[in-house]
Amino acid sequence: MKKSNTTDPIARRRQRIARQRGGNAALWGILVAHAMILGGGMLVVRSLFGFLEGNVTNAGEPPLAIFGMAAGLPFIIFGFFVHIGACRRFTGKLLSSPGIGAGPILFLGFALGAWWGALSHPVFGLLGLIPTVLTAIAVLFLSISLFLRMRRSSKNELLRRMINEGKIAAALITDIPAIDPSSAGLIGTITVRFTDMNGVHRWVQKIGQWKRRDLPQMGGIATVLYDPRQPENDAGIWVGPPGSTTVTDFTFWHS
Repeated sequence: MKKSNTTDPIARRRQRIARQRGGNAALWGILVAHAMILGGGMLVVRSLFGFLEGNVTNAGEPPLAIFGMAAGLPFIIFGFFVHIGACRRFTGKLLSSPGIGAGPILFLGFALGAWWGALSHPVFGLLGLIPTVLTAIAVLFLSISLFLRMRRSSKNELLRRMINEGKIAAALITDIPAIDPSSAGLIGTITVRFTDMNGVHRWVQKIGQWKRRDLPQMGGIATVLYDPRQPENDAGIWVGPPGSTTVTDFTFWHS
């Protein structure tokens, strides 16, 4: 069917991305990816203990060690690909995850695999510390991820409040990195200038990500949302495409 040329294609694409956000199919993809990464991490580390068993008993490489390494690595690699794709569809962002992320899940799998191996084949000395060390790393990654999640939630709550209490102003893009000819998109810092309600010119820089077809140009127009009580507070300023008025609009370029 022929597309109508009476609507802005960029606005239409933004609306399509907004409709796709939070979809059940993408959520299931993330959960499946987490299961694959978790299981792959467990198998890879458990296989290391399997090789150790073979060396200790001089019985060669046991089947579990071979299977664990052969199955675990593809599970991890494919799981990361599925995770990136599902998260991009769920959030609308290339490098954004709605949960704790794949890294903590991987190290949790490593830790579980280490305890599985240690309980199946007791080890002593420095090798006996492997499960404890991996568990500590997993807990650290989980704690950092939860902290970042809480920080993002707080930021999103502030944005929702600012939609009702803040001021929206037109802005001029004064600087944006040039995109590589071979790149499909750009992650970089955009600089915009706007005039607050007191007539003061202000500049703000924000890190954003764009597909090539959505990339704004230097000298183009953008929209800023700011706190009129603290216009100097860069943390309370959001930058979005021209005409932005909603939370979705002001997270289209960055979150």
